[in-house]
Amino acid sequence: MNKVLNIVFAFVVIGLFFSCSKIENDIFDGQFLQVPEASQNFSYDRINDGVGVPSTFFVSYAGAPTTSAIDFSFEIDPASTAIENLHYTLDGTTASIPTGEFSGDLPITILDDNINPGEVLTLIVSFTGSNVDFLPSASETTYNISVLCESDLATTYSFTTADTWMGAPTSGTGELTGGGGEYQFSDFSFGTWAEVYQIDPPTGSLTFTENCGIIGLTGQDNFGDTWSIVEVIASGGPEFTFRYENTYGEFATVTIVKDDGTDWPNFVI
Repeated sequence: MNKVLNIVFAFVVIGLFFSCSKIENDIFDGQFLQVPEASQNFSYDRINDGVGVPSTFFVSYAGAPTTSAIDFSFEIDPASTAIENLHYTLDGTTASIPTGEFSGDLPITILDDNINPGEVLTLIVSFTGSNVDFLPSASETTYNISVLCESDLATTYSFTTADTWMGAPTSGTGELTGGGGEYQFSDFSFGTWAEVYQIDPPTGSLTFTENCGIIGLTGQDNFGDTWSIVEVIASGGPEFTFRYENTYGEFATVTIVKDDGTDWPNFVI
């Protein structure tokens, strides 16, 4: 008999515990708004095209389908590490969930070209009002913003040069080898050394680097000179045109076209 009473008493205690827990939680009868998580990660392809991308941040609605739009407002917490008009732009601080739908986008544009590879920025958004209540525990969120850098530039190509230090143009074919952001042109001089000096192409530690479309030349040639890309004239299409210089006084404007006809990414220096 005591065993039965103990079991009954245990169930009563458990019932009281859960009843109290429910009282402590957010209670909404019928409908509410919320953001999915207190902290969210968003990554964007860095395109280097000078155009931002939609943030795809959103607010969700729980409840019966509505007969009118749900309007809400928000603000950016100054503790955010993302800087307005550098890393993002606001197209307003109000937004709506359309009639009968269950989510609405925030009018925020991410300026992906201005986010450095490996950098993680925070954008803290607090929701300040709505004609449908926000769930209090889900009315603020931190968006962690970064950029993706995925490219494989290895290819064979044809090239032409113009405005060279030797005064005459060159043309030919070559190969770009390597990966993981570090590449080697089969001829960093693009035919000019063979034309003027009748010697092999530059060797040494010369490396063409690329990270999220940011390019450059590092290392030294076999005579100890350093090289640099001083201007990107064309990219993001079938032609990649750039101007290089080195500390020996050599320079040229080079145009490279892939043999497979595919486009180059957008590059910046």
